[in-house]
Amino acid sequence: MDFDVLKDLVQTITRNKIKNIEVLGNPGEEKSRVELMYDGISAGKFKSEEDIARHFFKSDAKDPNYRKLKNKLVRQLVNTAFFVDVNQPAFNDRAKAYFTAYRDFAAAVVFMTRNARKSGVYLLQLVLEQAVKYEFTDLAADVSRMLRREFARSGGDHEKNQYYTGLHRKYEEKRRYDMLALDYHETLVSYYLTKRSPNQEIHQLASDYYNELYPLAEKVDTSAFYNYTYTIGIIKFSSINDIANALQLCDQALSILEPRKNTNRGTLISLKIQKIAFYTQLRLVDSTKVKELLDYCLNILEDGEFGWFRIYEVYFYNCTYSGRYEEALEVYGKVTQSSSFALMDGSHHDNWLLLGGYLHLLAKLGALDTTKVESVVGAFRYGKFFNEIEVLTKDKEGMNIPLVFLSILFHLSQKTFDEQNDISVDALEKYRQRWLANDMNRRSDSFLKMLIAFAKKEFATTAAEKKISKELEVLKSETPDVAGQTWAVEVVPYETLWELLNAKM
Repeated sequence: MDFDVLKDLVQTITRNKIKNIEVLGNPGEEKSRVELMYDGISAGKFKSEEDIARHFFKSDAKDPNYRKLKNKLVRQLVNTAFFVDVNQPAFNDRAKAYFTAYRDFAAAVVFMTRNARKSGVYLLQLVLEQAVKYEFTDLAADVSRMLRREFARSGGDHEKNQYYTGLHRKYEEKRRYDMLALDYHETLVSYYLTKRSPNQEIHQLASDYYNELYPLAEKVDTSAFYNYTYTIGIIKFSSINDIANALQLCDQALSILEPRKNTNRGTLISLKIQKIAFYTQLRLVDSTKVKELLDYCLNILEDGEFGWFRIYEVYFYNCTYSGRYEEALEVYGKVTQSSSFALMDGSHHDNWLLLGGYLHLLAKLGALDTTKVESVVGAFRYGKFFNEIEVLTKDKEGMNIPLVFLSILFHLSQKTFDEQNDISVDALEKYRQRWLANDMNRRSDSFLKMLIAFAKKEFATTAAEKKISKELEVLKSETPDVAGQTWAVEVVPYETLWELLNAKM
């Protein structure tokens, strides 16, 4: 750093301004209302804004004094965010560089707007070096644009102006292609992973996107572009249940992205989780490979992160699909004992409750020890269980299928189907015709027909045997979808459940 730059910094940042910085943890502020409010929220003492207002002002959240206190805390939290300690295990080199680069970029913008151009340019040059090294494409485009503009107007260094002009054009083009791939990727995800749209429609859209993007991959050559493009290709194949080709693309993506030092770890974790789902769907019983994928993810993820829950969820399915029910029970125990499990909400929380219900079902069917299941999952109270699940019951097209089937299987295994009033054979038939009689739910449609025949006690008749044999052929001809959506319709394969149910009877 030249002395002129240092002088520029000193003249811009004065001691008087430093005194005015409000951050959490300032000496002498330990007992201030802001610090006490922060401690109370952090410790869970306050459950709402109303609690805080009552505690400090004996008022409600509309009180101007409370609003002033809240705004002060928000400002201190935002200011303190710039001093986050990146020398923590959760920050690898790329994560440290990402945080530091964006923090310095913000500082550079402040300097430039305060006419401290020498220090601003100095910081921007440091930021650009990190942005290029770690492939922060957006940041590289923005910083090179600012440096290009600065050297164009200073008139003192034409060579640097040309250099930053070239970089700006290069990274703007990369950003444009990254954004195109991102747009296509998010368009597919919004339909494919959440809406369960018709497979052929999604397959065609993904094919069009992939055919447009793939020829550009070597030219763009960013980790983000490779990731979006290959993920679109994976959706292209998995949407029509061509899991072998989807797995092949997954491996190709990892072969390109894993050796690159600038690849986001979240990208690699996502692809490895996808591989476990593919192994599960293809029934490739190679627990060593699956365990290696699991360990890779767990070595990066921290207990309680969303990805940590996600990898265990996918691994749970791998256990149930390969008959490792004891291990599935262990996984459930690890997840639900996490201190962050109570913070999960929506369908993610509901799904783990559902998995616990299926562990109880496996115990009822004789595949697990009831005492062990109850020690990990807790006692199964039928009414309480279904009342606790909120989101899954609302989606009639997919997410509630395993919930409906759990109820049927539970009562059939207990021989209490005739005694219950909440689900009748007629109601099940109407549900099947309305929600399952389509291409997306062929396996579920066939399995429900089998369960209805079982419930009607027609199992021993010749007509019923023919009907069940026909539906079993449907199940054999198609594989369950555990790799397409963010959740599996079949927690345990229908064929396995049918065998266990018959063995129980």
